[in-house]
Amino acid sequence: MGAEMIRLLMMMLLGLMVSGPAIALDIIFPNPDLKPQNVVEIQLQSLQRNDEPMPDAGIAQTWAFAHPNNKLMTGPFERFALMIKSHNYKNMIHHLDHKIEPVLQTNDRAQFAVSITTSDSQKMTFKWELMKAQTGEYSGSWMTTSVSTPLLSGDAL
Repeated sequence: MGAEMIRLLMMMLLGLMVSGPAIALDIIFPNPDLKPQNVVEIQLQSLQRNDEPMPDAGIAQTWAFAHPNNKLMTGPFERFALMIKSHNYKNMIHHLDHKIEPVLQTNDRAQFAVSITTSDSQKMTFKWELMKAQTGEYSGSWMTTSVSTPLLSGDAL
């Protein structure tokens, strides 16, 4: 499925979630020019402003960067959105701030320690893993393969 078709489907899906006129949603799609830390930053900023310009726009942006292998496990989009809103990940939505620290990077894999301050001022850390897509329209692009549940202070990355 081409990027334009995915963009159209995501806009239609999000348009259904909004009462009143549909609002255009500018999704950033994976491309080989984006560095892995940029991908994580795009996703975190989007989740931080999740409901701008419409409800769950940040979740839709995060889904756009989910690696195809990740989408097989977490998709379709509706199930992914429910997962993000679940106990383990809901604190990423509307978080106050975040910090991304590189842990490991090779030619095709990257791992980051992501610390967030939740909307109620709690501190949480997640392990965020990315891999370059090997096939398909996003081949060579960094995409998220997994995000851990919140780690306790003693958990190692």
